[in-house]
Amino acid sequence: AIIFFMLLSGSYFISSIVIPVGEIGKTARKIAHGNFNTRLEKKNDDEIGNLCEAINYMAEELGNTEKMKNEFISSVSHELRTPLTAIKGWSETILDAGDDQETIQKGMRVIISETDRLSLMVEELLDFSRMQSGRLKLIIEKIDLLAELEEAVLMYTEKARREQLDLQYEEQIEAAVVMADKNRLRQVFINIIDNAIKYSDAGGQIRILAASEGDFYVVSVSDTGCGISPEDLPKIKQKFYKANLTRRGSGIGLAVADELVTAFGGTLNVQSTLGQGTTVIIRIPTARRYEIWQQSLQTPEKGGEEQNH
Repeated sequence: AIIFFMLLSGSYFISSIVIPVGEIGKTARKIAHGNFNTRLEKKNDDEIGNLCEAINYMAEELGNTEKMKNEFISSVSHELRTPLTAIKGWSETILDAGDDQETIQKGMRVIISETDRLSLMVEELLDFSRMQSGRLKLIIEKIDLLAELEEAVLMYTEKARREQLDLQYEEQIEAAVVMADKNRLRQVFINIIDNAIKYSDAGGQIRILAASEGDFYVVSVSDTGCGISPEDLPKIKQKFYKANLTRRGSGIGLAVADELVTAFGGTLNVQSTLGQGTTVIIRIPTARRYEIWQQSLQTPEKGGEEQNH
């Protein structure tokens, strides 16, 4: 009887633990080699079954990330090729233009515009790489938020006019001193305004508003563009994600902007209705609020709940 019980227990152990663990090991190795479509069958509602479920979820997420990464590489390749083609084409046209000043001026405007576009894209890629490796250095100092916002608006005023967009800018505050990296904050504004123009059609309107809200300064950028679907909206700040594949862009600009704003102790939120437009709301703490937040990070036991930014 004892031998029979031991044989029965051993058989149960092999069938319920050893074999499933072996299958899990094989599947994990397939996933490690890039086969993200492989799945485990959940046979029982126990620890082994929960482990199978977790590995299936991991494989699905890895597959989605791999797909977005491949789409990102394809998108960036296309985004680099398009302005380079325009620059090369207009350079050749200018060389053959002789004394035709109208053609020369038009060509130079295109070349400058496309060069700016390339510079913005390269800066986004470099920042993204630095963020992923922890090498992004921020120079945090007291700066005027309005000065950086005004410069970003000025950069896109002419472009908006050329694309027949009504760009409106309103300040409801006279000064906005914040603690941030001057160049990075301007880059955030540039990225958001660029997106608003990118996803708007001729005749549309873009409204930029700067205001205060308690211990925060709030910048909102609203457009009457194509909008974002409810399914895509929760994903738009994910790295590599592009809700609209027909529009130019690398798919990392908003993710970079979100991480930068978070580093300044602020938040970046997006509200959108498909077919009606999008509003991006950036909240940056006042310099005083930022200093209090930094003190709480250094002494969490006195400053309350510790935040990770």
